[in-house]
Amino acid sequence: MYDKKCEYKNDYTMNREEVLRMITDISKEDILVTTTGKTSRELFEIRESNKQSHKYDFLTVGSMGHCSSIAFGIALQKKKTKIWCIDGDGAAIMHMGSMAKIGSNKPSNLIHIVINNNSHESVGGMPTVGGQIDFVKIAQGCGYEYTISVDNYADLEIELNRVKKMNKLVFFEVKTAIGSRSNLGRPTKSPVENKEDFMQYLKECE
Repeated sequence: MYDKKCEYKNDYTMNREEVLRMITDISKEDILVTTTGKTSRELFEIRESNKQSHKYDFLTVGSMGHCSSIAFGIALQKKKTKIWCIDGDGAAIMHMGSMAKIGSNKPSNLIHIVINNNSHESVGGMPTVGGQIDFVKIAQGCGYEYTISVDNYADLEIELNRVKKMNKLVFFEVKTAIGSRSNLGRPTKSPVENKEDFMQYLKECE
């Protein structure tokens, strides 16, 4: 029986939850579609701590790799609403074909963020190839109109404010460390409740 504990890490310094907090501060009442796992769990807790509604968020539960396609579909239907897709490196790699579809259609209201910590953190932290491939070049090749990669909070804040005002398809890689709070909880609302609240908010969007 193998009982050694593996510790996974990278050389990045930003914390994913703090990155998400900055995104929620800047996105305001825009729509957020988040990838499965800890990213969605952290977003839920940020909304709770800020005493904000969860109606702006679609948490992609149990559908790894599909949040970019979901965000893309919403962006096509709600052209006057800014859509933020918060993806992970493992999830983006799993369904990378969706980037080609998004890039070929160029929805000008979509910001596709990949939080890249080079790992499948939500299921243990095993490495991805996220640190060995160039997401920005891939996005450029797929047709994204503005592409950027950041690895520090100062640049992150500048670029988040910049893309918020853009009317073009954005690809945004954010390099973060591996790790989350030991007391990170799970959403206290069911996926069905989340869906219904989100769908109601969508009716208000153009």
